Amino acid sequence: MFFLFLLFSFMPVHAAEPFECRQADLFDYGLIRYQEQKWDLAVLGLDRFIHACPEDSRRHEAAIYLALSYEKQGKTEEAAGLLRHIHREGGEPEASMAALVLASLYAGEGEAGQSVLWAENLLRSMENEDMRTAALWMAGGQYLKAGNFQGAAARWDFLTGEDRREAEGLWVAWQERPEKGRKSPFLAGFFGVVPGGGYFYTGRRQAGTTAFFLTLGMGAASWEAFDQDLPVLGTFLGLITLGFYGGSMKGGMDEVRLTNRNIDASHEAEVLSRFRKEADFPLDRGSIRISLPF
Repeated sequence: MFFLFLLFSFMPVHAAEPFECRQADLFDYGLIRYQEQKWDLAVLGLDRFIHACPEDSRRHEAAIYLALSYEKQGKTEEAAGLLRHIHREGGEPEASMAALVLASLYAGEGEAGQSVLWAENLLRSMENEDMRTAALWMAGGQYLKAGNFQGAAARWDFLTGEDRREAEGLWVAWQERPEKGRKSPFLAGFFGVVPGGGYFYTGRRQAGTTAFFLTLGMGAASWEAFDQDLPVLGTFLGLITLGFYGGSMKGGMDEVRLTNRNIDASHEAEVLSRFRKEADFPLDRGSIRISLPF
């Protein structure tokens, strides 16, 4: 026993070598596929890298690219869940980048409340000037889309230099709603007193003619049924006539609202085409592009 003790005592002791992930190349593979916009392959490589190399310092950066690839695939919930995890567990700049991407993602999905929440969360916690500027753009943009011009102005007042001048131009242009082609829902309802009149007011003559003759025909049939002493049939046809009449009036008003919404949407798209800007935010091995203000 003493001999064995001496033998093991004098054996050289080697320090444990740090573990190195054998699949680390998957990060580069996934990042290249992401840059090539091959989203399925990017997801495959980045997801395998994250699971195979959980201790790798690049895992949160890989997760951001993975979330963006999910978004491009239309998997919004998976992307949002992954980004929230990065925001909770990641270090800087990945945690702040995750919040910024979440604000952009929710803005694209039309979830203004969530977008503003993440943008303003970033404003409270981040000192990086570029990210703060992007967060102010997005928060103000969501208020602008919702018609809260004071809310947009309150956020954009903190912008400086060229960003502030661009925001002021967007703020003014957004409110200059075109009047050409716009119709009044009240007038559509007024003209709709005559079956199909609301459709004629909007310019849909064929729909108006159809509504007029259908309502008139069903009314005549109901009258004839009562005249032939068929009260049950007459009542039934009368109810159908009222349905056609009410539907004709409501349809004309809905058509006006749709026309006005289309005019507003065209105006908003034209304004955005003049004021939209792209901002690039660097990570360790690449960069992420965000559209502003939304």
